[in-house]
Amino acid sequence: MFRTIQVHVAVAKDNEIWHLALRRSENCKLFPTMWQTVTGTLEVDENAFEAAKRELLEESGLVADKWYKLPYLGGFYDLRRDTVESVPTFAVVLEDFIDIVISNEHSEFSWLKNSELENFFPIPDHINGALQLEKIIRNPEQLRIFSI
Repeated sequence: MFRTIQVHVAVAKDNEIWHLALRRSENCKLFPTMWQTVTGTLEVDENAFEAAKRELLEESGLVADKWYKLPYLGGFYDLRRDTVESVPTFAVVLEDFIDIVISNEHSEFSWLKNSELENFFPIPDHINGALQLEKIIRNPEQLRIFSI
Protein backbone atom coordinates (compact mmCIF):
# COMPACT_ATOMS: atom_id res chain seq x y z
CA MET A 1 0.00 0.00 0.00
CA PHE A 2 1.13 3.55 -0.59
CA ARG A 3 -0.19 7.04 -0.07
CA THR A 4 3.11 8.90 -0.22
CA ILE A 5 5.46 9.77 -3.10
CA GLN A 6 8.99 11.12 -3.25
CA VAL A 7 10.51 13.28 -5.99
CA HIS A 8 14.23 13.93 -6.36
CA VAL A 9 15.32 16.98 -8.33
CA ALA A 10 18.91 17.16 -9.49
CA VAL A 11 21.04 19.44 -11.62
CA ALA A 12 23.71 17.63 -13.64
CA LYS A 13 26.18 20.26 -14.78
CA ASP A 14 29.95 20.45 -15.30
CA ASN A 15 30.45 16.83 -14.11
CA GLU A 16 28.75 17.68 -10.80
CA ILE A 17 25.37 16.58 -9.50
CA TRP A 18 23.41 18.82 -7.14
CA HIS A 19 20.27 17.71 -5.28
CA LEU A 20 17.40 19.99 -4.31
CA ALA A 21 16.69 20.07 -0.58
CA LEU A 22 13.71 21.83 0.97
CA ARG A 23 13.51 22.86 4.62
CA ARG A 24 10.12 22.41 6.24
CA SER A 25 8.64 25.47 7.94
CA GLU A 26 8.67 25.81 11.71
CA ASN A 27 4.87 25.79 11.73
CA CYS A 28 4.60 22.33 10.10
CA LYS A 29 3.00 19.84 12.46
CA LEU A 30 5.04 16.95 11.09
CA PHE A 31 8.84 17.26 11.14
CA PRO A 32 9.15 21.06 11.52
CA THR A 33 12.47 22.51 10.19
CA MET A 34 13.53 19.15 8.72
CA TRP A 35 15.37 19.12 5.37
CA GLN A 36 13.80 16.84 2.79
CA THR A 37 13.32 16.12 -0.86
CA VAL A 38 9.95 16.83 -2.50
CA THR A 39 7.37 14.57 -0.85
CA GLY A 40 3.62 14.38 -0.63
CA THR A 41 0.51 12.28 -0.44
CA LEU A 42 -1.90 11.19 -3.13
CA GLU A 43 -5.22 12.96 -3.48
CA VAL A 44 -8.47 11.15 -4.24
CA ASP A 45 -8.44 9.48 -7.70
CA GLU A 46 -4.79 10.43 -8.26
CA ASN A 47 -2.05 7.97 -9.20
CA ALA A 48 1.52 8.17 -7.92
CA PHE A 49 2.95 9.89 -11.01
CA GLU A 50 0.16 12.51 -11.05
CA ALA A 51 0.84 13.18 -7.37
CA ALA A 52 4.56 13.53 -8.08
CA LYS A 53 3.94 16.15 -10.78
CA ARG A 54 1.49 18.06 -8.57
CA GLU A 55 3.77 17.98 -5.51
CA LEU A 56 6.77 19.13 -7.56
CA LEU A 57 4.81 22.17 -8.74
CA GLU A 58 3.32 22.92 -5.32
CA GLU A 59 6.58 22.59 -3.36
CA SER A 60 9.12 24.04 -5.82
CA GLY A 61 7.21 25.83 -8.58
CA LEU A 62 8.79 23.47 -11.14
CA VAL A 63 7.07 21.88 -14.11
CA ALA A 64 9.19 19.21 -15.76
CA ASP A 65 8.90 17.68 -19.22
CA LYS A 66 11.28 14.80 -18.58
CA TRP A 67 10.70 12.40 -15.69
CA TYR A 68 12.27 9.20 -14.38
CA LYS A 69 10.94 6.42 -12.20
CA LEU A 70 13.80 5.49 -9.92
CA PRO A 71 14.48 1.77 -9.44
CA TYR A 72 14.09 2.38 -5.73
CA LEU A 73 11.12 1.98 -3.42
CA GLY A 74 11.29 3.87 -0.16
CA GLY A 75 9.31 3.00 2.91
CA PHE A 76 8.49 3.92 6.49
CA TYR A 77 6.43 2.91 9.48
CA ASP A 78 3.44 5.21 10.12
CA LEU A 79 3.00 5.24 13.89
CA ARG A 80 -0.40 6.99 13.78
CA ARG A 81 -1.91 4.39 11.43
CA ASP A 82 0.25 1.45 12.62
CA THR A 83 1.05 0.60 9.00
CA VAL A 84 4.13 0.17 6.86
CA GLU A 85 4.06 2.38 3.79
CA SER A 86 5.87 1.88 0.49
CA VAL A 87 6.99 5.07 -1.29
CA PRO A 88 7.26 5.24 -5.11
CA THR A 89 10.23 7.42 -6.03
CA PHE A 90 10.48 9.70 -9.06
CA ALA A 91 13.12 12.07 -10.36
CA VAL A 92 13.67 15.12 -12.53
CA VAL A 93 17.11 15.97 -13.91
CA LEU A 94 17.76 19.57 -14.91
CA GLU A 95 20.61 20.81 -17.08
CA ASP A 96 20.99 24.03 -15.11
CA PHE A 97 19.77 25.73 -11.96
CA ILE A 98 16.40 27.41 -12.32
CA ASP A 99 14.30 29.49 -9.99
CA ILE A 100 12.71 27.57 -7.15
CA VAL A 101 9.50 28.96 -5.68
CA ILE A 102 8.91 27.26 -2.35
CA SER A 103 5.49 26.82 -0.80
CA ASN A 104 4.38 27.95 2.66
CA GLU A 105 5.18 24.41 3.78
CA HIS A 106 8.89 25.24 3.40
CA SER A 107 11.09 28.07 4.62
CA GLU A 108 14.16 27.69 2.37
CA PHE A 109 15.89 25.51 -0.20
CA SER A 110 19.44 24.49 -0.98
CA TRP A 111 21.34 22.61 -3.67
CA LEU A 112 23.44 19.83 -2.13
CA LYS A 113 26.36 17.79 -3.36
CA ASN A 114 26.49 14.06 -2.60
CA SER A 115 28.91 14.69 0.28
CA GLU A 116 26.36 16.97 2.00
CA LEU A 117 23.31 14.69 1.86
CA GLU A 118 23.84 12.99 5.22
CA ASN A 119 24.31 16.32 6.98
CA PHE A 120 20.97 17.62 5.70
CA PHE A 121 18.60 14.68 5.20
CA PRO A 122 17.75 12.89 8.47
CA ILE A 123 15.53 10.37 6.64
CA PRO A 124 17.66 7.60 5.08
CA ASP A 125 15.21 7.13 2.18
CA HIS A 126 15.89 10.67 1.00
CA ILE A 127 19.63 9.99 0.96
CA ASN A 128 19.23 6.60 -0.70
CA GLY A 129 16.89 7.94 -3.36
CA ALA A 130 19.37 10.71 -4.20
CA LEU A 131 22.20 8.18 -4.46
CA GLN A 132 20.13 5.97 -6.78
CA LEU A 133 19.44 8.99 -8.95
CA GLU A 134 23.16 9.79 -9.14
CA LYS A 135 23.88 6.22 -10.20
CA ILE A 136 21.53 6.39 -13.17
CA ILE A 137 22.56 9.94 -14.15
CA ARG A 138 26.13 8.72 -14.51
CA ASN A 139 25.01 5.90 -16.82
CA PRO A 140 23.12 7.27 -19.87
CA GLU A 141 21.78 3.81 -20.78
CA GLN A 142 20.21 3.45 -17.34
CA LEU A 143 18.88 6.97 -17.49
CA ARG A 144 17.14 6.09 -20.76
CA ILE A 145 15.73 2.85 -19.31
CA PHE A 146 14.06 4.62 -16.40
CA SER A 147 12.63 7.50 -18.44
CA ILE A 148 8.86 7.93 -18.17
